[in-house]
Amino acid sequence: LRKLAGGDSVTIQDALTAYIILTLNTYCYNNNDERRILRTNTAINFRGISDSIAPQGQVANAVYSMLSDSFEDPYSLSNIAKTIRQSIIQLRDSKFLEAGLAAVDVLMRNNVRNNKLPDLRLVPNEFVVNSNHRYDWASLVDFGYTDRCRFYTVWTGALYLRAFRLNPEKDGNKWLPRDRDGAEIAFRMEKDLKDKFINAWKRDITDNFKSVK
Repeated sequence: LRKLAGGDSVTIQDALTAYIILTLNTYCYNNNDERRILRTNTAINFRGISDSIAPQGQVANAVYSMLSDSFEDPYSLSNIAKTIRQSIIQLRDSKFLEAGLAAVDVLMRNNVRNNKLPDLRLVPNEFVVNSNHRYDWASLVDFGYTDRCRFYTVWTGALYLRAFRLNPEKDGNKWLPRDRDGAEIAFRMEKDLKDKFINAWKRDITDNFKSVK
């Protein structure tokens, strides 16, 4: 799938996100101008980009929500994946990040003064990505229970994608060898379209993604 999406020019996460968007657009939102996904809003860790902004080891929620450009072709796996990757590369330029954070700071201070709260409702044509896949929480903090400690969190939302490493699995009283290459993906969508998405995904898995362009 990564090879189809752009090979080494994109990450596995880029390819996976692009595939989910492509599948939604093709099988669920093809005739829905309001729902068709045209851009992503990605939560990006900006630690280590500039020590004057946030050094590598900073203990804070150093995350920026980066809106991508609109996809030139919302039915192209590679175009979606490369557009996502370009938005992440753009944010990791220290000058761009500094200007962006300054603008966000002004807006947030204005909101506080005016007693306004963030509006987290679904934005038409957008897909939010918040991935923790790079962090193996179940191994990093296992309290001495190697491959027997599970990580849990709460919440996801409509077209709000969250990605995590797979937790260790248990068969009865026996812990199974851990799958360290897998991922768990969660997002919400319309109930009446869920089966369309899952059936399309199953076909692609069976066909080894041969119909994905």
